Amino acid sequence: MAQVLASEARDRLRGATSDVPRSPRDLTPAWLTATLCAGTPGAQVISVARGAGSVGTTTRQPLTVEYNDAGAAAGLPTRLFVKCTTAVSQRVMLGLGGFIDCEPGFYTHVRPLLEIEAPSGYFAAADPGSWRSIVITDDVASTRGAEFCGPSTEVTRDRIEDLLATAARWHGALWDSARLDSWRWLKTPAELMGVIDSLLVVADRTATGVERARSVIPPSLRDRRADLLPALRGSMHSASRGALTYLHGDLHVANTYLTRDGTMGVADWQTGLKGSWAHDYAYVVTTALEVADRRAWERDLLDFYLERLAASGGGAIPDAEAWQAYRRATFYPYFAWLYTIGRSRLQPRFQPDEIGLALIRRIGAAIEDLDSWAAVGL
Repeated sequence: MAQVLASEARDRLRGATSDVPRSPRDLTPAWLTATLCAGTPGAQVISVARGAGSVGTTTRQPLTVEYNDAGAAAGLPTRLFVKCTTAVSQRVMLGLGGFIDCEPGFYTHVRPLLEIEAPSGYFAAADPGSWRSIVITDDVASTRGAEFCGPSTEVTRDRIEDLLATAARWHGALWDSARLDSWRWLKTPAELMGVIDSLLVVADRTATGVERARSVIPPSLRDRRADLLPALRGSMHSASRGALTYLHGDLHVANTYLTRDGTMGVADWQTGLKGSWAHDYAYVVTTALEVADRRAWERDLLDFYLERLAASGGGAIPDAEAWQAYRRATFYPYFAWLYTIGRSRLQPRFQPDEIGLALIRRIGAAIEDLDSWAAVGL
């Protein structure tokens, strides 16, 4: 952390010192030319226009890039989306959590291997000294007419099956793959639990989260607040055993989108892990679906996913084992959103509270319905 603060002080005194831009504002035509036009002789970026941005775990902004004739003739990308760790709080959070390399790693090494509906990557890098990072992708809102989802999005049976089929494709493609160990930035859920435990020593915000979300949490969950962390530890350790695969790691509904042709896609790959398929599966099913739909469809959806997983190169998982894994994996999304909504005044506002409350309501109902406590031995 000291190196990050020292880097920030140098920036303020002398300007940026890292090769990784600090902010989308630093992406000049000259920098973009060197980055986007390197393989196209004579191509140059002649202008860049910035759209309305936003700030959360990263600083995000869409760009419209104009090329000279050589660049335009080559069909170089013109509608881009940039994510940078601009603020010290962003860099410290992702750096201390060990996630600073996750999204650059995904777009550099993982995305080229996958045929899935997700943004295409054009440049990605992270600086270990300053914990700066940058990712440049296509702006799927412009290039694919994408509309990002949220708790109010109607996720029909066809749409959730489309999402689960996409997850099965990347899970199957990297099932028990030797590549997972070569991608050193990936943690297992158990290793992530170690990070969580160290952060909770400093600031456990889950109790505050429970109080702020009290109106949407089933009483049976509120009464077992002391069991949450033991349940989470059991869940995360279970998700780190057996055949591992590449995990999105944060597969809630607000990280998904719907393209103009009706295809469901997945964005925001900054929390990549290696672990059990159930970690992603439980997260998307419990956050994307209204409670009544989940209750009606969840058995059939699990069968659907398992069939697609096997067809995509994944292992054959017995139904009873898969159901237990699903039940156990509901605790991480519950914890994550309690922690998010329980933030202190000094922490960034990652998501609006109304999204957090809606998702906590859905996940809490799933934990109660599935008796997830029993699945982790509590």
